[in-house]
Amino acid sequence: MALAKALVYLTWTSTPLAWAYAIFYIALRACYTQNLPTLVRHILQGTLPVGAQKHARLSQCFSLRILFFYSVLEAFFSLYYARLIKKVQKPKFSHTASREYVVKAITSAVRDGLATDDGKCDPVSDVVLDVKSPAHLPRISKRLDYDDPRAVRFRKEMNGWFIGIDDHQITSNDLRAWFSWSLFGKHYAELKAEVETAPTDQHRQHQLEFIEDAVALFSARSGLERFPDDVNLTPAELRLKRIMLLTLDPVEVNMRPLALYATFKALNMYAYAAWAWRYGLERHTIGSVDYLIYIPPGWRVQDAASGAAPLPLVFLHGLGIGIAEYFFLVRAMFDARHEIPARPVLIPLQPWTSADIFSARFLEPWNADECASLVLGMFERYGFQKCGVTVLSHSMGTILHAWLLKRYPTLLKRSTFVDPVCFQLWAPHLCYRFLYKKPASFVEYSLRYFVAREVGTANVLMRNFDWSANVLLLDEIPHRTDPQRVRIYLAGSDTVVDAPLLRDFLCCTTRPGCTTARL
Repeated sequence: MALAKALVYLTWTSTPLAWAYAIFYIALRACYTQNLPTLVRHILQGTLPVGAQKHARLSQCFSLRILFFYSVLEAFFSLYYARLIKKVQKPKFSHTASREYVVKAITSAVRDGLATDDGKCDPVSDVVLDVKSPAHLPRISKRLDYDDPRAVRFRKEMNGWFIGIDDHQITSNDLRAWFSWSLFGKHYAELKAEVETAPTDQHRQHQLEFIEDAVALFSARSGLERFPDDVNLTPAELRLKRIMLLTLDPVEVNMRPLALYATFKALNMYAYAAWAWRYGLERHTIGSVDYLIYIPPGWRVQDAASGAAPLPLVFLHGLGIGIAEYFFLVRAMFDARHEIPARPVLIPLQPWTSADIFSARFLEPWNADECASLVLGMFERYGFQKCGVTVLSHSMGTILHAWLLKRYPTLLKRSTFVDPVCFQLWAPHLCYRFLYKKPASFVEYSLRYFVAREVGTANVLMRNFDWSANVLLLDEIPHRTDPQRVRIYLAGSDTVVDAPLLRDFLCCTTRPGCTTARL
C-alpha cells in the first residue's frame, strides 16, 4: 500500500513540479532583466543575466532549457486536462433498453438468491413471481419474512448501493432516488418536476408509477411491507450517507502528466510494431475505429464453415493502458506450441478505455449499436459472418461480448469470459469496489489512480455506462450449459468482481449442466 501511494504521489506531483520549475525559470531571469526582448532571449536560449549568475547552484539548476520546455508543455497540458475534466462532468441520458428488457433484468435481480435455505439451487415453492405481462414488474406471491435468510441476504446486498448507512436505515425515498437513476438516468426530483410541468404527459406519469411498483417489489423481496418514509440519522451518519448514482455523480478524475500518456502510447506502438514484424498482424480502420487483424496463409471461410479449419478468434480487451498490457497473452495466441496459429485473429481497439488521449475518439466511446454495427462490418470485410467466430473477452471487454451476443447469437459459436463484469450488474459490488470503495491494497490503490480515475475511463464508466444495455442475462447465452461452447473464468481474489457471489449466481441459474473447477 505504501509503495502504491509513493508511486501515485510521484506521478501526480510531476505536474505541480513542472509548473514550479517553469515559473521559477522565468522569474529568475525577469528579476535581473530590464526589457522584454532581452528576457525572451534569455528564456529561449537558456542563458542567465549577469546578476543571476552569482547564484552558482541556482543558475546551474535553472539553466536546463530542455527541462524548461518540457515543464511548459506539461503546464499547458494540465490546463487542457482540466478542460477535459470539466467537459465530462455533464450528465448524459444513456439508458436505451426497452421497458420489457428492464422488467426482465429486474425480475432476474429479484429472483437472484431466491433459493432454498439449505443452500441448494432448486427453485423455492413457497415464493412465486407473478408476471402479468412483459411490460409490467412481477409481484411476489408471498412476502418473505423479515428474518428469512433470503430477505436478509437481499437487504445486505442492496445496502451496498447506499454508503454510510445500514440496511434498516434505507428509506423509500432512497429507493426512489436509486430507481430513478438506474431506470431512467435522472434524479427523482427531476422526474417529479417533469410530471408537474406536464401533468398530461402519460409517459412521465408511467415512469413514476413504475418506480413505485419497483419500490413495492423490493420491499416484499426484502421482507418488508414497506420501506420507511424517513429514519432518524445522526449528523455523522448524514455526512457519510451517499447513494451511488453512477452516471449522475460527479466524475472523479486525478491529474496526471502528459509523459504518462506518452509512455502508454509508446508501449502500444511498440506492441503493434512487434506483432506486425513477428506475426504479420495488420492494423486497419473501419468507420473511425481501428482494429488489428491476422489472416493465416491458406485459411478459407468455406473450410472454417465446414469444420475443416479453425474459426476466427476475436479478442475483446478490457480497461487499462491498451492492448500493450496483453502483450504476453497475444504472444501466447500466436506462439502456442511454437507455431503460428492456423486461425485468424481479430482485435478491435478501444482508445476510450486505453488511456489513448491522442485519439480523436478518446472521449467518444461507442455504444452497443455502434459497436455491433462496426464489429459486424469487420466480420463482413473478411467473410467471418459466413462461418462464425470464437470470442475471448476480459473484464470490460465482456460488456462488448454481451452486446454482440444479444445481436448476433448465431455468429458467436464459442464464448470465453474472463473476469466478467457483464453479469449481475444490479449488484453493487462492481460499482462500489472499482469507483467508490476506499483502496485498501497496492492493487486497489493503483487501479483507482491509474485506471478508474483516468479521464477517458472515468468518462466511459460514469457518463456512458448504460447498465440496461450492458447487463447480460444468462438466457441470452446460447448453449450456456455446454462447456465446449461457453466458459467463464473467475479470479478468486479479484479486487473488482465478487467471484464467490458470481460463481454461486452462475451455477444456480444455469443448472442443470453447470460445472465448476478450480485452477
